Amino acid sequence: GAGVAAHLADPAAPLGAVLLMEGADPVRDADDLSFWVGAGVRVLGPAWGRTRYAGGTDAPGGLTEAGRELMAAMRSLGVALDASHLDDAAFWEALAFGTRVVATHANSRALVPGNRHLSDAMARAIGERDGVIGLVLLSPFLRAGWGPGQPRAGLATVAAHARHYARLVGWDHIGLGTDLDGGFGQEKAPAGVDRYRDVGRVLEVLPAAHRAAVAGGNWARWLTRYL
Repeated sequence: GAGVAAHLADPAAPLGAVLLMEGADPVRDADDLSFWVGAGVRVLGPAWGRTRYAGGTDAPGGLTEAGRELMAAMRSLGVALDASHLDDAAFWEALAFGTRVVATHANSRALVPGNRHLSDAMARAIGERDGVIGLVLLSPFLRAGWGPGQPRAGLATVAAHARHYARLVGWDHIGLGTDLDGGFGQEKAPAGVDRYRDVGRVLEVLPAAHRAAVAGGNWARWLTRYL
């Protein structure tokens, strides 16, 4: 936390990065986690689809025995949980271990069905644990039924997910979690976001009083407090 705070306070500091592992397959077992912590990993998502640790996107299931051992090791080593891809059963089991939790890139199931997205109860649970939920800028995750060849989802759909979360957990627990990391291109990004430098346009459709917090302030607070 102190290192993060010092970095954020230095106007001459280079761009910072926090290492997150999405899908825990590279971790051979719970005993191997200390190696990854030594290599810099501070946040871990046990699943993407199903892994040997947990059920995930489109792959229902809870934690496996190996997953429970991994969660215990994460708690012991201070590795935060990214719940973005966990299936519901695995999500609730994982939270019982008491690790710090975020959902770095997960939209609302109330607006787009499917276990890739957070139910209202899941979102509330993250907020109650002082976690942050990152908004995903992917058209099929923004508008139910979106498919290739259709007009891209508009920025208003991003605002709809943000406002829904705000009603559940407050604006202090919402951030950007774009997922614009090479998994999809302009054709699936919201209309108006044609390059990464356009991500700031998302803030224009949010309440002015909360833009700075969503833009990065909430993530900065969480990183400073919990890493």
